Amino acid sequence: MNLNFLLLGLAGLLAATQVGAAQYPLLDGRCDEYPDLGARVVAESEIISVLFFQDADYVWLCYTLPDDSYGTLDLEVDSPGLADPVNLHVSAQLGEWRVDHPEEVPTSAASDRWWKVQGWWSNAVSWNGTRETDDGPRQNFRASEGRELQLSKARFGRGSWRLRFAIGSVRDTDGEMKRIVLPPEEREPVVVEIF
Repeated sequence: MNLNFLLLGLAGLLAATQVGAAQYPLLDGRCDEYPDLGARVVAESEIISVLFFQDADYVWLCYTLPDDSYGTLDLEVDSPGLADPVNLHVSAQLGEWRVDHPEEVPTSAASDRWWKVQGWWSNAVSWNGTRETDDGPRQNFRASEGRELQLSKARFGRGSWRLRFAIGSVRDTDGEMKRIVLPPEEREPVVVEIF
């Protein structure tokens, strides 16, 4: 192989990539790389902001959480690639079901409907062992720094996506656990344009 050709190729690769800088988000529940990627806020409350980033094939969503929060999620997605709007659920387990079909919602933690997801993934609420109680062993979960999702355009399609976020187990400024819906139910869902 011609050494000059190899050196030119390596120089081009280095020029196209910032060494040490993330080019795409990592699904680790941290949103700190999003500003450097040019992500934008698509929904927010007093204590939560949802960041949005996309490339040619995927969409990423990320939100940070107040201390001592778990940040479970029910994300309603209505998009051109879906026959019916779906609910993407994130807690200690992942699941999905059609929004207007409550019979599809798993009825127990042991249901075989969990973990049957297609074209998306998220970091889940982390299990952290068990503790003994008067009623026997109980599961422990770790508070989450943030929640992050990656969705495939191949499944959800391109065009206008309509999104509504129901973020649960969030510790508010008064120390109470609450559920935050973005945007609120009385308003239209967030619309993002997917290229």
